[in-house]
Amino acid sequence: MSKKVKIIIGVTAAVLLVIGVSGYMVFSDGVRPPSTREWETRSHDRVSIHDPAVRSVIKEDGEEVFYAFGTHIAQARTTDFLTWEVPHMREYENMEDNIIFGDTNENLQETFEWAGHDDADSAGGYNLWAPDVIWNDHFEWSNGETGAYLMYYSASSTWRRSAIVLMASPEIEGPYAYVDTIIYSGFSSVDSTDGSDRNIHYEGTHLPELIENGTISDFNEDWVRNNGREYNTDYAPNAIDPAPFYDEEGNFWLVYGSWSGGIHLLELEDATGKPVYPGEDGITEDGRTIDRYFGTKLSGGYHQSGEGPYIAYDEETGYYNLWITYGALQAHGGYNMRLFRSEHVEGPYVDAQGNTGIIESGDLNERYGIKLLGNYNFTGLRSRGYRAAGHNSVVQDQNGTWFNIFHTRFNRGTEEHEVRVHQMINNEEDWPVILPYEHRGTAVELTSVSLEDMVGEYEFINHGTTNDSDMLPTLSIDLESNGTITGDMNGEWTLSDEGHLTISIEDIEYKGVAAMQPDEYDQDRLVFSAYGSNNEMIWGIKP
Repeated sequence: MSKKVKIIIGVTAAVLLVIGVSGYMVFSDGVRPPSTREWETRSHDRVSIHDPAVRSVIKEDGEEVFYAFGTHIAQARTTDFLTWEVPHMREYENMEDNIIFGDTNENLQETFEWAGHDDADSAGGYNLWAPDVIWNDHFEWSNGETGAYLMYYSASSTWRRSAIVLMASPEIEGPYAYVDTIIYSGFSSVDSTDGSDRNIHYEGTHLPELIENGTISDFNEDWVRNNGREYNTDYAPNAIDPAPFYDEEGNFWLVYGSWSGGIHLLELEDATGKPVYPGEDGITEDGRTIDRYFGTKLSGGYHQSGEGPYIAYDEETGYYNLWITYGALQAHGGYNMRLFRSEHVEGPYVDAQGNTGIIESGDLNERYGIKLLGNYNFTGLRSRGYRAAGHNSVVQDQNGTWFNIFHTRFNRGTEEHEVRVHQMINNEEDWPVILPYEHRGTAVELTSVSLEDMVGEYEFINHGTTNDSDMLPTLSIDLESNGTITGDMNGEWTLSDEGHLTISIEDIEYKGVAAMQPDEYDQDRLVFSAYGSNNEMIWGIKP
């Protein structure tokens, strides 16, 4: 089948062997492609999509379109990150003929038997969260056609009882056909309940089948505690927030998890899009857990915060970059993104201090990961400040520019949230540094700043390392022509011919970039952004 579009980041896998999905003509030897339809949209300058996952699609005429998918079946598309085309009026719209799920209750019946609909925290409605979509040229439908978009979605009933769903469509706008429920969490080993009268015994999942056919060795008693009546969230992950990706060699992976036992990584079978479960428990060379079912542990544990993982490989640097969000998602919850990286897809992923995000009992997660955005306000913003920015994805456009896309709340006493898109530029140490202002349509170039330009007064923000819910103080510093820093902070600074900035304050060296960037009123301002060897990020804005 000739494909009208191609995806820039990600190529995914074939989906076969699904049982009974009413309305999508599914056969035992594969999934038949559903009838697709183009979105009917309305234009918006801003969009409210929680947990946005963004993919770049190149149309036949060469136009690049970015698609954003998010929690509560919210989605949109854009060509410039300034105007968004939105195909829905509200979340969970028209669930009997939904643009993504079709007849949702019927097509997700198997998943909903475990979690996500009219049960516990989803009583009277749905909890469908944090999807991501990826394209695979080699997907083979049951009718012989090839090529599909695979969607990985979360369904959840409590803070630990959840499932990750795999779906497929020949077109990114859907709707998508149900393929399988591929990861379950929140189960017990004896009859028990969690948030409702529903039995959470693991016999209600696919685990008995995986054990019987030898895919995994046996039930792992580390998955449960309290005599088997309760899921062990110190060890085992919450099966939400899936993010599929391909490594540099074309191998297919899924990173996922939220709080509970941490962030985990599973290899995916290229022919089906389903996990290659390790089968046996193990330990990585650096001492991290490999669970027979959940995969390799990358970060977290002991129910410390950490969710929305996203991994992207940067061909320019040779690093796999891993973003995770700490804190609680509310405006005053201290939500903030963290950054780690690795030369190997399975890790270890380390921060600027060389530490992984693995949490031991009694440890604090805020000690690990470069903190990207705290709660801030400065010149050139239309709001009274930003709060709780997080659960991001990243995308590289066809010109090679990297963007960080996240949702954020605001410093105005509500829980309203919107999507923001910020450009990233690699510093001299090959870390992707996020710029202070949102992207305004034109990519920033480093060569636009001279030494003479840099001299002057700046608003200065240190994002710190804590998961604090307070607004960060906006300080004042001066970059002097003799290379010193005066004002509220004292130190030294240098700027390379390429626009790479080095700032030294209190024996901490920060490596970053300086550039001219338009603010939210489209007034050009000189800004800098840098990461410290202590995991702190600093920003400077010339008023």
